[in-house]
Amino acid sequence: MTVVDIRLLTDGYFTLDKSFLVFGKYQGTKYKAALKPLLIRTDKENILVDTGIGTLPPKYEKFHEVIRTKEEQLRLSLKKAGLEPSDITLVVNTHLHFDHCGNNLLFPNAKFLEQIDEVRYAYFPDRFMRVSYLREFFDTEGEIVPLRGRYTIEDGVEIVPTPGHTIGHQSVVVKWKNRNFVYTGDAAPLPENIEKRNITGMIYSTAQGLESIDALRRIENPVYIYSHDNEQLKTPV
Repeated sequence: MTVVDIRLLTDGYFTLDKSFLVFGKYQGTKYKAALKPLLIRTDKENILVDTGIGTLPPKYEKFHEVIRTKEEQLRLSLKKAGLEPSDITLVVNTHLHFDHCGNNLLFPNAKFLEQIDEVRYAYFPDRFMRVSYLREFFDTEGEIVPLRGRYTIEDGVEIVPTPGHTIGHQSVVVKWKNRNFVYTGDAAPLPENIEKRNITGMIYSTAQGLESIDALRRIENPVYIYSHDNEQLKTPV
């Protein structure tokens, strides 16, 4: 398999307390977080990493404002890339929090590559994590391919377990143009997480979270794509 292109798409933005993204800092600071699914096109597959936030239930809106123009809807962002939702063959959710799987239902022909621990936990989360999982977002009719650790989709596209933020979090590494493009997910949603080795504020395991950041930092020749950074909005090539 040959990687033909990678491209950042958009599903707009949503607001949250920035302390959710960086441990021990920014309490009370409102942050406009970007929603940036990654499209990976190969000569065999159309792969989408994360699907944005979609439409939140009304009870969530007082905590998280979704901000997007019509053009920033994921479906239209995908169309600008020359694809329809039915063209997506694989979806990789870094994890199943609502802001990363909100449009899973858009992709009727896709297989969903998920860590089995994440899938199990999403259906029966602990009380302190329950609000982050919306079953109507991730409980699709599409086929779930359960993963247990590292998984190579094909040469050049690899799923790497990065637990901590959630029990079954995963990141994606794409070898392209002689670089390793690392879609961090919420293992490192902002540059500060990687640069200062600072875990996220919302986290399942602090120890695993730091181990995962260090694992991402050890990747050679990396180009990090941060899931919620609102300054990195175009594919960094």
